[in-house]
Amino acid sequence: MTHNQRADVQAQYHARRSRSIALIERMLKSYLRPYIWLLGLSVLLNVIIAATTGALPWFIQLAVDEVFNNKDPNMLILVPVGVIAISFIKGLATYASNVIMNFVGQRSTSNLQRDLFSRLVHGDLAYVGQQHSGAYISIFMNDATRLRATVSTMIVSLIRHLLTVVALIAFMFTINWHLAMIYTVIVIPMGIAAMRRLGRVTRSASRDGLQETGEFSTLIAETLSGLRIVKAYGQERDQIDRAGSTIDRVLEFTMRAIRARAAASPAIEALGGIAVGAIIFVGGYQSMQGNLTAGEFMGFITALLAVYQPLRSVANMQTVLQEGVAAGTRVFAILDAQDHIVDSPDAGLLTIDKGAVHFNNVSFQYDGREHPALNGVSINVQPGQTVALVGESGSGKSTLLNLTLRFFDVSDGTIEIDGQNVRHVTLDSLRRATALVTQDPFLFDDTIANNIAYGSPQADAAAIAQAAKQAAAHEFISDMPEGYDTRVGESGIRLSGGQKQRIAIARAMLKNAPILLLDEATSALDTASEQKVQTALNKLMQGRTSLVIAHRLSTIMHADCIYVMAEGQVAESGTHDELLAANGVYADLYHKQFENEGN
Repeated sequence: MTHNQRADVQAQYHARRSRSIALIERMLKSYLRPYIWLLGLSVLLNVIIAATTGALPWFIQLAVDEVFNNKDPNMLILVPVGVIAISFIKGLATYASNVIMNFVGQRSTSNLQRDLFSRLVHGDLAYVGQQHSGAYISIFMNDATRLRATVSTMIVSLIRHLLTVVALIAFMFTINWHLAMIYTVIVIPMGIAAMRRLGRVTRSASRDGLQETGEFSTLIAETLSGLRIVKAYGQERDQIDRAGSTIDRVLEFTMRAIRARAAASPAIEALGGIAVGAIIFVGGYQSMQGNLTAGEFMGFITALLAVYQPLRSVANMQTVLQEGVAAGTRVFAILDAQDHIVDSPDAGLLTIDKGAVHFNNVSFQYDGREHPALNGVSINVQPGQTVALVGESGSGKSTLLNLTLRFFDVSDGTIEIDGQNVRHVTLDSLRRATALVTQDPFLFDDTIANNIAYGSPQADAAAIAQAAKQAAAHEFISDMPEGYDTRVGESGIRLSGGQKQRIAIARAMLKNAPILLLDEATSALDTASEQKVQTALNKLMQGRTSLVIAHRLSTIMHADCIYVMAEGQVAESGTHDELLAANGVYADLYHKQFENEGN
């Protein structure tokens, strides 16, 4: 290895070490500080545990020298009583310490998971969409759990086991410093060197294993959500093979980490064996010279044997730490991501006076796209008007609704509601003033009533039922065995597309917002249901500002104004009759749709 290569390796090592220290410091400051008094109590308990553990070899020394050799009858009583007493004290302290340690570990990681979930819920759609939902689930369930185990183990190792090791080694030095030096010179330095190497292997394997676990979670989520497509195209074997390959890779990385962890204890045992052999030789020689009593030797050996378990735990601390660092890196990467869609420092509450919406020369381009989704779009929606957006797929219609709600921010231009720039009002007030129904309605795995009341949690049963009636949903809901208490299943899988759509419309109706955003809200309905819902929507839109995206032009023929979108721009605008008379893009769309429906 060249000098430059060694320098690079050293630099990488110091960088990893710095990241590890920084992560630990952040975990301590952000999530363990609220429980500092509990940690202090735990430290006190672990001092007691270490002291009682260190006292046991001393009692063994007294038993051999004073009871078995000197035949002291007083010591025959005092030594057993002392051993029993310290055993009870150690047991109680261990129990209390374990409960405290686990509570702190569980609670701090639970708080971390809350922050992680809050971060995702409040995160920008553009950022959250960069990873599959399965990857986020993996981070929640695997990385956070791994981090919790690391925190708990690190606390125990750093406090209890380290104090115990120090206490026992200190006792060894009080008995015979020559023997103690043999142990500390052979075992500790060589053990530290071995643990560093094993820690590097563990960190790399853990990082790769967590990444593959995320891929597996993604595959499971996709397979379950697309199971009908998998079966319809006969791809069961392909999905099984993909899963098998991912599982094998997870197993490979997991076993690599397990082998590194498993090597820690044998390494310490082997080094300890060398030390014990040397100690027996040196101790036996000193005993022959009259410089070491049998009790002292037995006490030393007892301390030596007692130090193995805590020393192994301390030795494993490096490998456990590296697993936690790998998990923490993924968790904190999400927490540290910067949102772009946030309230401005001077943001005020959106005040709805009339409900006018104006798009002023709006342009927008998605990250990673070559061409803008919108280019200089200007649309005026007067108070109480129903304005429709029509056009081919990809023309920018849905993007306008997304920008209105500030799911994304405009690249150029402004969007104003009653003269207020949406970027200068709070997100909460903006979204409370709007109601959205999308072409692909999403329902939570909850009851129908709770799904309808999702945006209006204070609504009573009568209001929920009234909204369902207006959305032509009350009849099919009433026919269900549990009525409004029927659970809809994951993403509403127990309902038809039309039923889901009507529940989503009922949700928007119940919210009773002054501005309605309808993204092909009737696209999944049959003709009979569409007529009922359209009648209800027409009633709902009266006196409200409505921005409607429609594929079926028959549903927006009576709109106050229709804007035809093409390639991110407004191609033409006007009423239905005016656009037909112009014989342009709208007329072409209308005639094509009419011919298709006629056929």
